[in-house]
Amino acid sequence: MVWHERAEQARGPGTGLAVNAERAVVRLGGGAESSVTLLCVPQAGGGAAAFHRLRSCLPPQIGLCAVRLPGRETRRREPAIKRMDAAVAEIMQDLDVTGPAPLALLGYCSGSFIAYKIVRRLLHARSRPSRLIVLASPAPRVVEPARWVHTKSRAELIEYVRDARITADTILNEEDLFKMFEPAIRADFETYETWECQAEPPVTIPITVVGAAEDKSVDLDDLLAWRRYTSSEFTLRLGQR
Repeated sequence: MVWHERAEQARGPGTGLAVNAERAVVRLGGGAESSVTLLCVPQAGGGAAAFHRLRSCLPPQIGLCAVRLPGRETRRREPAIKRMDAAVAEIMQDLDVTGPAPLALLGYCSGSFIAYKIVRRLLHARSRPSRLIVLASPAPRVVEPARWVHTKSRAELIEYVRDARITADTILNEEDLFKMFEPAIRADFETYETWECQAEPPVTIPITVVGAAEDKSVDLDDLLAWRRYTSSEFTLRLGQR
């Protein structure tokens, strides 16, 4: 279904406004001439803006796309997605934006789990992505309800994301500003905290994991655990945070 058809179907009765006109995948750089396209999935509460700076770091032959789910940026008025299958479906229907070049996926923090699920979906459809890149994220695991972040009080949530350094201090220090971002942050945590990660065969593409030695939120064992999720090449890179 083309963009304008999706937008027209999403118009609210009598409003004249398309509440779901924005696409879930947006292009930030590169085009049809790209030899590979990198699709980036942001951290909890994040959007495409989290990856704008990558445009100046990537060589011209690498196209850059990013995910913008409902509830953030230009889609702020749309209800945020709270379930993994719905988030993956939202992105999969817009993958045509990435163009014809081979696709690599990058997931930042909790976005790595959505990126991983998209990889599995593509492999099931006999479309082979070139690589999964994971930034600052543990491997998939069962999250006990007692540890759920999405149910924390506002003060506890702010403290958690501040310690994890996934939300700018300018947002965390202004209560009214944080309230704007809070629904999307909670929804993203709920998406992966309620996700039932089932035992499946390892993916057949390389996985590269990038972390920081002094990152208190993700220890070395958490990063190394991704090694079990691929039957291909596994690479771990540690840097300074």
